[in-house]
Amino acid sequence: MFPCLPPIGALASDVSQRGRDPSSAVHHVIELDSGNGGIGVTCVLHRYHAVRCCCGDETVAAPGQGRGSEIEGRCRNLILTERCLVGPALATFIAALSVRHRQSREMVQEFLHDWLGLDLAKGTICRCIREVGLACEPVAEALLVEIRAADILHLDETPWYQKGHLRWLWVAVCATAAVFHIGSREKTEVAALIGESFLGWLVTDGYGAYRSHTQRQRCLAHLIRKAVALQEGIYFEASRFGDWLCRELRALICGVAEDADARTLGLIVARLKRACLLNQDADIDKARALAREILNDWDAVIAFVRNPHLPPTNNDAERALRHAVISRRISHGTRTDEGSRGYAAALSVIETCRKRKAKPWDFITRLLAAARRGAELPALPACA
Repeated sequence: MFPCLPPIGALASDVSQRGRDPSSAVHHVIELDSGNGGIGVTCVLHRYHAVRCCCGDETVAAPGQGRGSEIEGRCRNLILTERCLVGPALATFIAALSVRHRQSREMVQEFLHDWLGLDLAKGTICRCIREVGLACEPVAEALLVEIRAADILHLDETPWYQKGHLRWLWVAVCATAAVFHIGSREKTEVAALIGESFLGWLVTDGYGAYRSHTQRQRCLAHLIRKAVALQEGIYFEASRFGDWLCRELRALICGVAEDADARTLGLIVARLKRACLLNQDADIDKARALAREILNDWDAVIAFVRNPHLPPTNNDAERALRHAVISRRISHGTRTDEGSRGYAAALSVIETCRKRKAKPWDFITRLLAAARRGAELPALPACA
């Protein structure tokens, strides 16, 4: 909360008293005031003064201003500035209700009215959410450097909609960071996310865009789910194959986790491959397709046997996408490129803070305050 500054000495004069527009010198800011007793709302009047030196020079205080976002055809472009009705803490709170808790603009408006006694227009609520996304963009871009240097990187993708058109939400997760990106489902999106010269291990599903990377671990959870579907089917031979796959894949995961000897693991791998070889020409389409899928991606399926430090599943990336998948079902995605970039950037900062055991909303509040001033942005919290 910024205090209302008094005039600076006898030479201070209000800008409005010198023939300037009074609205440019004074504005109110509504802000959350959180303390030990709970959350309250304050309204602070900000005044900006001018000082005239004896030599005739003037120093005029003005609200800080940061980066902006320009969209062709929009009547009023978004610019981060301190001259804003909603303070950074309240703006972050509104963004949390929308991005993390998946509330619509109407529900946010209702919540603020019922619980905080605030009547904010939907346009103001939208601006707060857009500001948080715009402030998070530089931080998300900086996180790309960190994930590209990781030893193990989890990748996953899910359908996303932008103004009704099908796009894809990608996520790259390492031990200390997560980066989201909304784009097409082309192979080029993978290169844009992890870079052309990524040297670590990828943990992925079976999507073909990942297969050009030599060091890759295939997610066995996906294969087990497909095997369970076969196991529960009506065709006896396919059901028996699905049961065989489930048994061997789960035994392989347990064997590596329990540090089984090489002979035991070798026997499991041999049985798994034999099951696929016997069913690569099966009469049932799904059984035949699954057997060939495993054989065609064999090195990636058993990579964690030779490299026990690799996880056998892609659960980290799937968990990171869970909130976005629920949000997509409720909101049907985003409407503009700016909205997609801001949403992905906010998710990146939130998920990274969570992985580092830090409070994301405290950091985003400080980030937004600095971005509105045009000051140097705070660094992300280090790992706890």
